[in-house]
Amino acid sequence: MSELFSIGTSALIANQRLLATAGHNIANANTDGYSRQRVTLTQRPPQYIGIGFVGKGVDIASITRNASDFLTDNVRFSASGQARAATYADFSTQVDGLLSDGTFSPAVQKFFNSLQDAANDPSSTAARQVLLNSSKNLTDRFQDLHNRFTAIAKNVNDELASKVDKLNTLATAVAGLNKQIVQSYGIASGGAPNDLLDQRDVLLKNISELVNINVAPQGDGGVNVFIGNGQLLVASEQTNQIKVTPNALDGTRKEISVVNPGGTGVITESITGGELAGVLQFRDQVLEPARNSIGRLAVVLSETYNAQHQAGVDLSGTRGAAMFRYGSPVVNAGATNAGTMAVAIDATNLPNLTTSDYSLTYDGTNYTLERLDTGATQTFPGGAAFTADGLSFTPAGTAAAGDSYRIMPTKYAGRSIAVTVTDPTKLALAGPIRATTTLANIGNAKISAPTLLDSTNVALQTPVQLVFNTPPTTYQVNGTGALIPFASGSNIDINGWRVQVTGTPAAGDTFQVGPNTNAKGDNTNALALLNLRTTGIMDGSTATYQDAYNQTLGQVGSLTQQAEISRDSLKVTLSNAEAARDQVAGVNLDEEAADLVRYQQAYQGAAQIVSAADQAFQALLDALRR
Repeated sequence: MSELFSIGTSALIANQRLLATAGHNIANANTDGYSRQRVTLTQRPPQYIGIGFVGKGVDIASITRNASDFLTDNVRFSASGQARAATYADFSTQVDGLLSDGTFSPAVQKFFNSLQDAANDPSSTAARQVLLNSSKNLTDRFQDLHNRFTAIAKNVNDELASKVDKLNTLATAVAGLNKQIVQSYGIASGGAPNDLLDQRDVLLKNISELVNINVAPQGDGGVNVFIGNGQLLVASEQTNQIKVTPNALDGTRKEISVVNPGGTGVITESITGGELAGVLQFRDQVLEPARNSIGRLAVVLSETYNAQHQAGVDLSGTRGAAMFRYGSPVVNAGATNAGTMAVAIDATNLPNLTTSDYSLTYDGTNYTLERLDTGATQTFPGGAAFTADGLSFTPAGTAAAGDSYRIMPTKYAGRSIAVTVTDPTKLALAGPIRATTTLANIGNAKISAPTLLDSTNVALQTPVQLVFNTPPTTYQVNGTGALIPFASGSNIDINGWRVQVTGTPAAGDTFQVGPNTNAKGDNTNALALLNLRTTGIMDGSTATYQDAYNQTLGQVGSLTQQAEISRDSLKVTLSNAEAARDQVAGVNLDEEAADLVRYQQAYQGAAQIVSAADQAFQALLDALRR
């Protein structure tokens, strides 16, 4: 009789657990990361009664969760990639919109249009004032772009700090769950704490959305979590803190570092997944190149325009001044440097100026200059000045091995760009010299307008006479000195200028080249300034100002589009990975509802066993009472 009670009771308990587990599954059908749990039943060992073995009921062997480590890892990997792409795309869209908002290109267009108007009427004070105003508007646009890039850079640093704080919080939570899980395994003699394992998987997925991770299970049920290229984040119940630290050579540039008992190590380069990677890759691939590119445009436009403006003369006949000023290259030196390094724009090599920042190190013998965007290096002997990539480097002091510098040639050029000429009469739109013909000349020769070969020649405006001799196949400079052979149309180069005399001069014919003292209606230099617009000056003398800007706009637009395509593609990949996991671990409400009916019927049958045992026992008692 007792066997029947035991069998019925075991069936009641087993089916009660089946019902409770099915209910638990249904209750958590929409819980993020929940894995469907399953009760495994096993027959109790039978008992031999002489004629054979009889059953003794059922036991609960285990309660497990339908989870696949492979599919769970795949979800984490996909989540890391999708989060990186989404963050990269979101930030890139900001820069793309900034460059294509329709304010900068029109400012450049208006500047050259007003220059054209001034060239058409160089004596007009109104046209000159409009040119000054459009110049100011152009520099305002440069400054606005710089300020907005700076704001985005600050946002990047704030995002890094926020995400690192979240990462540390999640790591601490994983360590706490590790402790509970290890304790639970011990209490249950190896039985798995399914719900705690699910919660830990959710936290690990959340971490993977921030940074690429590797998870290493431990024999006691805990896990170790590694980020980057093997830096330990969680070691069972312990964590290493992640910090945002300033770059050693650029305090405005933040790095990701891990703090452990051995010290603090920068791990920025090893972060390749998650939102942190998306922010870092955006900074290095989109923000900094675009920022440097606009700064380079400010440098080249200023330098080339200034050089040509200084070659001309204003309404008073005075040589022109620099039209623009801009922010100089920034050089950050290592804290322990023994020497110093001055870096300036090399105005003679502007076509070689790049959009990269640089690292400069000294090994005791040579300097090594590294482009930070490509990794290309150049070596120069120590102790002497050198030039490279449109920059001039001048060491000072006594350099020591280990001296290091971070050089930002153009990043801050737009910060302080401004127009330095404020008086419209000081605009040097006229050429500094002019050629004239003596009225007494009797030949039919004519002299061309002078072309400047070297506007910095100290004798440029010194008056010169070309006096032709008898026969007029030679001439003398200022009527004295050597007889110089003459051929019609040949170049005559003197004092940094060039002219051609064409036709047939007569003996005694004289031509003068001298200072342009009446420059009111002269637009020679204005036309030369205007010609800069269509001259290949940048990227190895292949790109105009507008070409360089369009190239930057195109590169940012292309990277943004690629990021959006990658984001959308990886979103599908993540969705598929989650669907594959849910196929195994997810709760199917239809199946659970059907199981509930089946378990309920089994429970009712078990109750009937207990009832039948009770009735049989009562019948026996009644018989014994008689």
